[in-house]
Amino acid sequence: MTVYSVYEPSGDASVEARADRIAFVKEGFSWLALFVPLFWLLYQRMWLELIAFLALFLSLPWIFGTDPTMKEIAGIVSLGLTLIFAFEANNLRGWALRRRGFRFAGIASGRDRVEAETRFFTRWLPGQERQRPHGSAAPAKAAKLPSASPARPAAGDEVIGSFPRG
Repeated sequence: MTVYSVYEPSGDASVEARADRIAFVKEGFSWLALFVPLFWLLYQRMWLELIAFLALFLSLPWIFGTDPTMKEIAGIVSLGLTLIFAFEANNLRGWALRRRGFRFAGIASGRDRVEAETRFFTRWLPGQERQRPHGSAAPAKAAKLPSASPARPAAGDEVIGSFPRG
């Protein structure tokens, strides 16, 4: 099961506009951030984090000097820092989203992202107040998503294990 932190944009936009911009941030380790951290930061548009990452890694040769033994230690330190970054990358992404004005909307989980999104929107949409059209006195009804759970069988058609009752 994969767990996602969900961030929604703040503001007075319509429910549809906010739903389109909702960000699902996977909790845990990021393999892409481990193997291609610079491209991951660029793709996520995390500019301050990119500058800090570059400043840290470009300062390692200055900190450790030019001695071959110290260069080896600097290489090990850079591998360790990259590993730590991969563990914390998604937390940094959540922090960057909050800095951009997003707010924490909840947690979603599922076997994959599609299932997690379906579960989240099934809970989130009914609680949202739809924008009223200009001149309308009654609020519009919320869009109905299909239920994530299967329909219950009729009273006489219940199934126990693999066998119908009866």
